[in-house]
Amino acid sequence: MKLSDTKVRTQNIVHYEQTNFMGRLHGGDMLKFLVDTGMLSAIKVARATSVIASLDNVVFKKGANLGDIIEVEAYVAYVGNTSMEVEMSAYRGDEKIVTATGVYVKIDENFRPQKVGEIIECDNEEEKAIIERAKKRRQNRIRSIKNNEDQTKGLRFRITNGVYISPDLTYDGKIISAGKLLKMMDDLGGSLALKFIGYKGYDKYSDTVVTVAISNMSFYSPIKLGDIIEINAGLTYVGRTSLDVLINVFKNGKEKVTEAYFSYVRVDNEGKPKEMPRYYPETEVEKNIWQEAIKRRNLQIKEKNL
Repeated sequence: MKLSDTKVRTQNIVHYEQTNFMGRLHGGDMLKFLVDTGMLSAIKVARATSVIASLDNVVFKKGANLGDIIEVEAYVAYVGNTSMEVEMSAYRGDEKIVTATGVYVKIDENFRPQKVGEIIECDNEEEKAIIERAKKRRQNRIRSIKNNEDQTKGLRFRITNGVYISPDLTYDGKIISAGKLLKMMDDLGGSLALKFIGYKGYDKYSDTVVTVAISNMSFYSPIKLGDIIEINAGLTYVGRTSLDVLINVFKNGKEKVTEAYFSYVRVDNEGKPKEMPRYYPETEVEKNIWQEAIKRRNLQIKEKNL
């Protein structure tokens, strides 16, 4: 299959209920646009149900506003045995405003991985470079080892939310919509960030936070209709104008199904970055996770400069 044949484009109008009080699109809704379009591309190649297994390198370059038309493009850049490397980009007009990469896995009706059985071919040098980039990303991806502990416990700034998986949260009445799960995670992380900056409720002079990046996201097992999930968010790092929140999800009280780091920037009522309140890690848990955050950020900077 040619790379160009895997491409899918979706058109998304930013509605009022998807915006914050400044009329900007919520990060969680943008994530839903991205991963849903990525899923369509994966299904086009696999010709069967395909679910997201990891989400990497999500970078919000610019925001979107009420009434904007956001075009999302996704294509499969490489196929492994049961998985597919997918690249996703969101555009406002000709301007690329968000980029992301992800891995989707073909599954059967019992949620077991299945062989994809396709090879992605290129037509030109540009597509060849895309395929090579996907291969390298696949080789370099650090497979996270599942740690079933809730690493947000012991953090002073921490909140949690319980959700019952009803039919409206699923794709097909069987398995949760990854886009809706990501929106719930982003909303909880944003709520924690707002609490940290002292948000007291909306007025026209209120500061807010905006999502700028997501990293190290892995999905360990599917969430199904009828499951009860617990989403936990804990503050791990605070910079000059940004902060990181570790968000994890457990199902049915015992099994971790995903986790990721969400980064937010504080902005004033005109959308300009503003300094965060001072924060100093105090407990051993906070100090250890702070050091891990510094290492992760330094690694990300190094990778961007390669």
